[in-house]
Amino acid sequence: MKRIEKFVDSMYLNVEGNQQEINELKAEMTNHLLEAVHELKEEGKTEQQAITMAIKRFGEEKEIRNVIGQLFEIQKIFAKSILYIAIVCLIVTMSSFYFLWKLEEATFQGIDDTRSLISYELKDKDIITRDIKRKIEALVEDTNYISEVTIYKSKNVISRAGENYVEYNWKSVQPDFQYQRTVWAPKWLGGDFDTFENGDEQWVISIENRSFHRLEVVVLFMGMPIYWTLFTVWAIINAYHQRRLRVGWIFMFVFFNILGYLIYYLTGKHGFPLRKGDEFYEDYI
Repeated sequence: MKRIEKFVDSMYLNVEGNQQEINELKAEMTNHLLEAVHELKEEGKTEQQAITMAIKRFGEEKEIRNVIGQLFEIQKIFAKSILYIAIVCLIVTMSSFYFLWKLEEATFQGIDDTRSLISYELKDKDIITRDIKRKIEALVEDTNYISEVTIYKSKNVISRAGENYVEYNWKSVQPDFQYQRTVWAPKWLGGDFDTFENGDEQWVISIENRSFHRLEVVVLFMGMPIYWTLFTVWAIINAYHQRRLRVGWIFMFVFFNILGYLIYYLTGKHGFPLRKGDEFYEDYI
């Protein structure tokens, strides 16, 4: 039956992929052809006639080779696509989170600087003059994240609830100064407003500012699960094609992700002692 073996070998001559998987497919094709030859011989055909007819029935050589090649190429492209999408998702998620985190950090620092400048203007002042109001408004306008500044006299709003703890009572107190403006904070992007409060012996300054803290959380808790899932799927597919897929590895990929795959990669297929009779034992020795 060397003719059948040569025919099968020619089908996979230029096919790239996992060699063990290719050998299994070749063995399956060979068995199918041998069964066809056996049936034809029982019908009265000679061995050579039976082989010729079995190969002819199986299909044209060129067409079969193209189908096999395309099949392996599709598998490779599919697996690579999943990996590339996972990597892109991870990069976009981490980059977006880092950008938003730095933006929030810069906003907090800017608010602290603005509050310090306002406090400097109010230092030792009993009233807020028109000139001071204009300076405070200018400080607010120099930012793109402060939507409101409200200033009270400390004695009107602060009540001490303990030695190191104070309470602010805003509801029934008219502010000594208030400046509001519209700040871009789209709800669909998770834009919201936080309030920054600080007081001294004379004045309490309340600053309302735009915050994208909720968007940070959304980006992280949506992007990371997508990446995690895609990478896990790719790792499972890769382990399957390498004939090393086990339940233990699936748990490693699911719970430890890239770390689990790194362990899988470093151990290699010879890292697991197999006993005679185990599945794929013959392929390891």
